[in-house]
Amino acid sequence: MNKRTNLLRRWGALPFSIIVAASCALVVGCGSSTPNPVEPVAQTHVDRHREAIESEPERQVQIEGLMGTISADRVNQAMEPRMDRFLRCFTDRYDAVRVLGGHIEMSFRIHIDGTVRWVYPSTSTIGDRATERCLLDVAGRARFSRPRGGEAEFAYPLDLDTPEDVRPPVSWSSSDITDVLEENGQAVVSSCRPRGSRAQFNVTAYVKRGGDVMAAGVSCDDPELSSQVLDCVADAVKSWNMPDPGSYPAKVSFTL
Repeated sequence: MNKRTNLLRRWGALPFSIIVAASCALVVGCGSSTPNPVEPVAQTHVDRHREAIESEPERQVQIEGLMGTISADRVNQAMEPRMDRFLRCFTDRYDAVRVLGGHIEMSFRIHIDGTVRWVYPSTSTIGDRATERCLLDVAGRARFSRPRGGEAEFAYPLDLDTPEDVRPPVSWSSSDITDVLEENGQAVVSSCRPRGSRAQFNVTAYVKRGGDVMAAGVSCDDPELSSQVLDCVADAVKSWNMPDPGSYPAKVSFTL
């Protein structure tokens, strides 16, 4: 385990990134103790609420949304104790996917009593649906402080580096699998996406020697989609015959 000390980038006490999403939800950055600064994407909303934020007794930032609010401190208090369980979601899959690593952003909506109403992978480059399901299950059991003013939404990112003693996979772009996407992509969308939905699926897959898909993970921008829909997409992609990456696994992300 000593060789895997650089696995899960854990929260530092201060500072950590705060991103204001267009939906006015709170996004809490998770990374090293000196994360890269992130430009707000809804600065005008922040300006309108600056006075309220600065008067907030919490020492961390709180963003008022369309519904309720919850401070970064309170999110941290609920999620930090679950870090070891998040890490186990990854380590339990190293035998199956030894080059496992990537980023996930879990988007939450919490009830007024602090329990999780829903959590889904709005962004993920992990590339393994089993790991993603495990992370979401751990996150869904979290209990937060009561939000102010109603139900609240926020996004919580986690990052995993490939273990230090493992060479990262070869990086492919979607253009490396153009023929595969043209042949199979629309069929997956038609068979897995519910009728009436316009959701896009962001897929990351690991390809091993010979072109077989070792594992695939899926994220989506629609919280209404069931986990079975994402399972359907991942299972379909795992059946594809990809180009042969040669002697070492490749990793590729694409949109369906």
